[in-house]
Amino acid sequence: MNYMKRTELHHDKLTKGLKKVAEALLTDPIPFATFSAKKIASLLDVSETMVIRFCKAIGYDGYSELQKDVQQTLLSLYGSIDQPAADTNNNTFAQIMAMDQKNIAATAASIDWTIGSQIVEALVGAKQIKVVGYYHSFSYAHWFSFLLHFLLKNTYLYRPETDMNIGEKGKEHCLVIFSYYRYALDSIRLVEEAKQNGNTIIVITDSKLSPVAKYGDYVLNIQISQKSILEKGPVTFSVLNTLILHIAQKVQKLDFVNPTNKYYIE
Repeated sequence: MNYMKRTELHHDKLTKGLKKVAEALLTDPIPFATFSAKKIASLLDVSETMVIRFCKAIGYDGYSELQKDVQQTLLSLYGSIDQPAADTNNNTFAQIMAMDQKNIAATAASIDWTIGSQIVEALVGAKQIKVVGYYHSFSYAHWFSFLLHFLLKNTYLYRPETDMNIGEKGKEHCLVIFSYYRYALDSIRLVEEAKQNGNTIIVITDSKLSPVAKYGDYVLNIQISQKSILEKGPVTFSVLNTLILHIAQKVQKLDFVNPTNKYYIE
């Protein structure tokens, strides 16, 4: 059992301080693979003792054992990813794109696609869908809602500047909410309202320990570095692309991928 499964298994029993360490580990494990316990404590603004207590709380003898597990897990994940065919050694533009490729491949290997299939079924069967995203997550919500409405004709983008609440009650009404670190408070308010309304809630987030995850009927965890918006974009859009294409196949509208008859240049 690797560090991710251990953390999720023991999460409910952790204190508030230990949960802070847990969320940091699941959101961005790379520092844990490279830094000492003292450095991690400094980054998280907790004591070194707290970091070590966390390790023991999820079943490790100490920090070094946790760190070794994180390193082995990351190596097994990234080590199986082929390098891009193009020569990127002296091309910084290509190097950045190669890193995006690597992040997308790592996500494809680690994400729970069973949940992805369940999300496709829930969206296709919904009477109405509202898509929510605040701040940098708004771009994901906007793109996803546009394509969903093209396919299903029942999807609306929640606009914070004009919309006040969710409104509709019942399981047939679906809320899709994007919530990434640092987790907008308004997103939490809306998902709480949707839960009270008995809506179907689909959460797309970067940690199973994010504040909105506990409200989701379906939680798709896209684990990306918590501090880098530039890393989140390509990976998130790639994941959304897979959902859209599976929905298009489900409703027999795959022709929307390249509708040449609608354009001047065919």
